[in-house]
Amino acid sequence: MSRYVAWRLFQIVPMLWAVGTALFVLLHLTPGGPIVALTGEFAGPDTVAAIESRLGLDRPLHEQYVRFLALLARGDLGESYFYKAPVLDVVLSHLPTTLVLVAPALLLAALFGIPMGIFAARGRHVGTGLLVLSLLAFAVPVFWLGHLLRLAFSVELGWFPIHGMVDARADPTGLAYGLDVAHHAALPVLTLTLHQLAFTMLLTRSAMIFERRRPYFVTALMKGNSLWRAESRHALPNGSLSIVTLFANRIGWFMAGALLIEIVYGWPGLGQLANGATRNRDYPLVIGIVLAVTLVTLMANLAADLLYMWIDPRVRPGERRA
Repeated sequence: MSRYVAWRLFQIVPMLWAVGTALFVLLHLTPGGPIVALTGEFAGPDTVAAIESRLGLDRPLHEQYVRFLALLARGDLGESYFYKAPVLDVVLSHLPTTLVLVAPALLLAALFGIPMGIFAARGRHVGTGLLVLSLLAFAVPVFWLGHLLRLAFSVELGWFPIHGMVDARADPTGLAYGLDVAHHAALPVLTLTLHQLAFTMLLTRSAMIFERRRPYFVTALMKGNSLWRAESRHALPNGSLSIVTLFANRIGWFMAGALLIEIVYGWPGLGQLANGATRNRDYPLVIGIVLAVTLVTLMANLAADLLYMWIDPRVRPGERRA
C-alpha cells in the first residue's frame, strides 16, 4: 500500500508540470500583459522598460520558461506582480477561506444526498418528487443559483448578509467572530450544497436501483430484514463503490464552482483572488492559484482511491483475486 501511495504522489509531479506549462504558454500568448495593469495606459517607455526588466518580462519566452521551471522545481511559484509577495504565501493565505465553504458543503451533500437517493430509488411519490427537484437543482448553473438565493434570502428577506466574510462595521473576536463567519458563509455553503446534493442524490439513486435488482438484496428481504435495513446494510455498501468513484471525480468541478460562488458572494477566498489576478494579468499568481486547485483535486482523488480500497479490499495492490 505504501508503494502505491508513493507512486500516486510521484505522478502528481508531471501533472502539475503539464498544467503549469499549459498555463504559462496560454497566458503569454494572450494579447495584452501585466504592464498596462501595473502602470496604466500612459506610462512612459522608460518606466515600462524598467518594470519589464525588474519582472524579467524583457527576456525571450524560452528563458522565462526555463526560469519558471527552475522555480517550480524548488517549490517556488515566484512573486506576485500585484501583491509584491511570494505567490505561495498569497495562495496559502486564501486557501483556508475557500475550504471553509468547500468542506462543509461536501459533508452536508453526502449526509443528506445519500439518504435522499435511497428514498428516490424506491420510485414512490416522495421519490419522484425528490428526483424532479434534484434534476432542476442540477440543471441550474451554480452561479445563477447563488444569485437567486442571495436575492431571496438577503435582499428580500434580509436573513443573511449580501457580501463578504465578516461584518465590516463590527470587530468581533472569539466565538462572536466564528458566529459572524458562519452567518456570512451560510448562503454560499447552501448554494454549493444544493448543487452537489442533487448530484449525490442522483448518483445514489442510480446505484441503489442497480443493487436492489441483484439476488442478494432479494435474499436479504426474504430473511426478514426491513426494507431500510436491507438498503442501508446490504445495498448501500455495495453501491458505495461507484458513489465514491464518481463523487471523487466531481471534486475538481466542486472547487471550480466554489471559486464562482466566491465571486457572487464577495467571499475573500481563491475565487476573488483569481478574479483580481486575471484582471491584473498577474501571471505568477494565476498559475499559482490553478496549481493549488489542481493539487487539492489530485489529493482528494487519492484520498477517494484509498477509501475505495478500504471499502473493497479486492482492489488493493497486491491482493489476490479469487
